[in-house]
Amino acid sequence: MSKPPLGEKYVRRGALLASVMVMALAFAPIANAQQIIPADFFSRIPTGNSGDMAVSADTQIFNSRDNTVVAQGRVGISFEGFRASADRAIYYQRTGRVELVGNVAVVDPDGVEYIADRVELEDGFREGFLRALTVAFPDGSRFTAAETNFDDGVERIYVDGSYAPCGSCIDANGNRIGWSVKAARIVTDEAEQVIYFEQPSLQLLGFSVISLPWLSLPQGDSVEFPVIRYSEDYGVAVSLPFFRYRVADGSLAITPTAYLNQGPGVDLDWNQTIGNLSYSISASGVYQFNPGAFSGLANRNMRGAVQTSGTFTPTDEWTLGWSYTAFTDPGYLPDYDIASDTARNQVYAQYLDSDTYADIRVQQFVPLDNQSSLAVFNQRLDEQAITHPNVLADHIIDLENGAGRVELSGRLLGLSRGRDDVSHGFTHGYQGHSAHAMLQASWTNQYAMSGGLLVSPYLGLRGDAAFYDGASARADAPMEQGLLSATPIAALDIRYPLLARSVGAAHVIEPIAQLVYRDGEPIPGITNDDSQGFVFSDSNLFSFNRFSGADRQETGLRANVGGQFQTSFENGGWLSGLMGQSFHLAGTNGFNANDGSSAGVTSGLDGDASYVVAGVQGGYGGLAGGAKAQFDPATGEIPRFQLSASGEVEGYRVTGDYVFIGERAALGEFRDRHEVALGAAVPIADYWTANAGVAWDLEANQWLQATAGLTYDDEFLAYGVQTRWTGPTHRTANDFRVGVTFSLSGPENSEVVDLGGGF
Repeated sequence: MSKPPLGEKYVRRGALLASVMVMALAFAPIANAQQIIPADFFSRIPTGNSGDMAVSADTQIFNSRDNTVVAQGRVGISFEGFRASADRAIYYQRTGRVELVGNVAVVDPDGVEYIADRVELEDGFREGFLRALTVAFPDGSRFTAAETNFDDGVERIYVDGSYAPCGSCIDANGNRIGWSVKAARIVTDEAEQVIYFEQPSLQLLGFSVISLPWLSLPQGDSVEFPVIRYSEDYGVAVSLPFFRYRVADGSLAITPTAYLNQGPGVDLDWNQTIGNLSYSISASGVYQFNPGAFSGLANRNMRGAVQTSGTFTPTDEWTLGWSYTAFTDPGYLPDYDIASDTARNQVYAQYLDSDTYADIRVQQFVPLDNQSSLAVFNQRLDEQAITHPNVLADHIIDLENGAGRVELSGRLLGLSRGRDDVSHGFTHGYQGHSAHAMLQASWTNQYAMSGGLLVSPYLGLRGDAAFYDGASARADAPMEQGLLSATPIAALDIRYPLLARSVGAAHVIEPIAQLVYRDGEPIPGITNDDSQGFVFSDSNLFSFNRFSGADRQETGLRANVGGQFQTSFENGGWLSGLMGQSFHLAGTNGFNANDGSSAGVTSGLDGDASYVVAGVQGGYGGLAGGAKAQFDPATGEIPRFQLSASGEVEGYRVTGDYVFIGERAALGEFRDRHEVALGAAVPIADYWTANAGVAWDLEANQWLQATAGLTYDDEFLAYGVQTRWTGPTHRTANDFRVGVTFSLSGPENSEVVDLGGGF
């Protein structure tokens, strides 16, 4: 007989999982919002009554008196990948009602198993009732409901609903683990797109820890979670994001917060998507009853900020966007843990396809830290650059018939700065207006010669146009000037990989030699705004230009020589390393040019022969380690050395770190940094781990930091306490702190909630 697909009558995994997951997330304390619920979770039950169903049973009886068909004994039903079984099935042909009775089980095409005592389906399978429903997901999670009613397109009701990502939440040793969520009733309203919860609760290790009389949340939105945090200035803060509303196809979230040492606060968050436009507006504020806990501009009763951002994607390749922040005082956002460091007010456009990338921005950088007065803040703001514009572009052309690759790249940076930005004797930017445009075209290819030699020539041409208005009064500032320059570039990379085998291992040893020639200005941008510094190491030894931006470039003829090796062991271990040195052979050494910044200072590349740099890494099983070093052959000294190692076996873990950075008087660093740190973690019971660590300042012969903690982690639930005490030479000296960590994870360790109390 022809019947509607059985799969239409069963609540699919998406709807069930989303309901209980939303409830779990609504009660769990968390530091940051996360989107884990797809917008279509509550609309996945298909509708309609077309399609053929295959039915098998020991007996099938047609009763003409009541117009029913009864299938009894090992009833099996299949339809479009769904498989169902029951002791008995009754089909009422007059009303279209279907009853499945006794040991009802359904497996959907995704492998999700549904189990119930009784299932009743009506109205073309658009309405239904399931008793004692159990849904077992392939990842081990489980959902249960004593009763389930659904009316397709209207609402779904789960009575005594429960979700547990850990299934039965009993491990092989009989220990109760993980977390679960329960509710007396869960109702999804399809018309209002709202989920209602009655008496929801969160259970940890079988104990109910958080309960509410009711809760309602919009469907399809990212979920904001309650926050519990602490600061010495505002005390304990408790945020309750339970007020969510749908307005004009957008969502409005109102989150009241109580700061125990300050007063009431509120956050308003508006999000809306209209076609290809998505934007958000956030406003927050607090009334401080104890403003004296803060100094300077933060010492006021009313504090707040407004932030907005958005994107518009007219095509798959183009993205247009903006972000903007306004505030009562610059310290508000970091003081109340909303944002830190620097706010970027900007409009931008990005283009990206398989061959081309372009990014165009106009930006203002606003420092977010408390200041003693408005005049001081304005001075800090004037030191920050306004870019108009900041452009990056790159295009790749792979030539036919193996003829190589052509790359076209460009950079345009125009900026204005109201004051000189100077710290520690170095200038990070000069007052005034400047502009720098750079275009570069290059070609490269790799040729495999007989015997395995790999030869890669590189040819390029770079053009620069720059202007600076000379507004800075500093003695080291450039005069007003313009500069046009062209830089021809030629390079040759030669490598000779050698393959070898030994007992239990395979090796690749590769000598490398490079010649790089650049005949141009070392400071083609006149002022240096985007190439402030770098660390010379094995990771950039074989780079043609080690400066990160366009305002500086390497010049002259330089040779980079060295080699690398890789070893793979049959037992799963591995070892790799690289070592080499760079030599300036002719022309102007770009690392010796003085632009007022720290770029090139103590880099190890400012002489004819550079530092020797090396790095090695390796691992085997639970063991891993690595080291990096700089060696100055002219003095025999080691300016920098870093070493790290770790090992883990059956839950026992040890770590060790060593760092040495020599005195760099030219940078204002007049003492060596010489430190060692050791750490260990030891399992003390099922899921419980104790950890401790200590760091020592070898230069000052003082302890630097000590840590200790205790953590529970069963892969679904984790919590613990950590302590830290710093010594007299630490950057935050003589500071003692206690932090609490708490997190919930879903199946396969997908993080659901993370409350961090770190340092």
